[in-house]
Formats: sequence, structure tokens, C-alpha cells
Amino acid sequence: MAQPPFAIFFTAKSYPISATSFAQADATHWVFDATATVVPDYRELKEVALFLTQPNLLPPDVGLALYVSIGGADWSYRGFVSNAHPSDVLPLSWPEPQDPLLAPPGPGFAQIGVSVEPLAELGQKEGSKLGAKEDFAKCVGLDLFNFMQSFGGVQAVGGDKLLVPSNVLDHWYQRLSNRLRRDPGFLTRRKDAV
Repeated sequence: MAQPPFAIFFTAKSYPISATSFAQADATHWVFDATATVVPDYRELKEVALFLTQPNLLPPDVGLALYVSIGGADWSYRGFVSNAHPSDVLPLSWPEPQDPLLAPPGPGFAQIGVSVEPLAELGQKEGSKLGAKEDFAKCVGLDLFNFMQSFGGVQAVGGDKLLVPSNVLDHWYQRLSNRLRRDPGFLTRRKDAV
């Protein structure tokens, strides 16, 4: 693929960035240094839009996948575009650095990768992403259930029902929001059976 037919922009943080701003690793892989080009603190970058710049330039059986990497760690899949799905806004959800003390944020620390891949493989990756979201939803539900069981004034009504104060959801949501701000990964690191 001579001239890659894609571009990106970071929502509320950048103008469109063409594929020519990416370093080409090989014929089907491109890498973009987000910390050197957009903002020094990669955590400010929450979403990226990936889009094809012209219609039908990709072969019909491939798509462009977007990945993120922190501190040179493994690449994490975030989504894809194809001729049939020419644009998407993807949450970056940067992985936690393996050792934040050894690799402080700066140029080269946070990277975006784009790769040409078969649509069949991308479909499987999307299925895995959906499974991860379902697991996350189960973790949120389990956290709410555990919170309601421990809340003062909870009464068991029958074998499978709880009677809770009317403001229990407000208290739980405030606690969950505060905890996610302090530790965004706490739900996904839990070892409780779902």
C-alpha cells in the first residue's frame, strides 16, 4: 500500500493528522508518537477518530486496525475501520505503564499504531472486545450488589430479594465514581468470581 488512505484526530486535542505523519514500520504497519506530537501527557488523550480519507482504496477483505502502546509495552487493540465502516471514534483507554518510574511520560512514551489486517481477524478482535465489556458490566453489577448487601438498613425479603433505602444507588454511584477517578482499573483487576 503506497499511500495509506487514513488519518486520525484526537477529539478536542488536535486537527486531523494524516498518515504521512506516521512512521512506516513496514508495508502494513504505521506508528505515531502521540506524546511528541500532540500533548506531552498522554492521559489527556481520551479518544481518537480513525477514518479513511478516500472511498474504497482498501481491498474489500481488509481493514485498518488501531492499537495503543505505553512505554514500549505490547500493543492493545482499540478498533478498526474498513470500506464498509469508514470512520469510528475509539476510546484510547491507555494501558497502565509496566513501571512508571523507569519510563516517565514524554516523547516516544505513548504511541498509536495502525495496521492492515484481514476483516475476519478484526471480527474476532471485536468479539473479544465485546466480551471484555460484558465482563466489565458484570463487575459493575457485582460491585453494586456487594455495596447494597453491606449498606446499613438492608433487609432480606424472601430468599432472593433485598430491601434497601431509596438513596442507596446515589451513594453507590458516588462511591464508584470517586474510586474510578482514583483507580480507573480497580474493577477489572478484581479477582471475585463473576
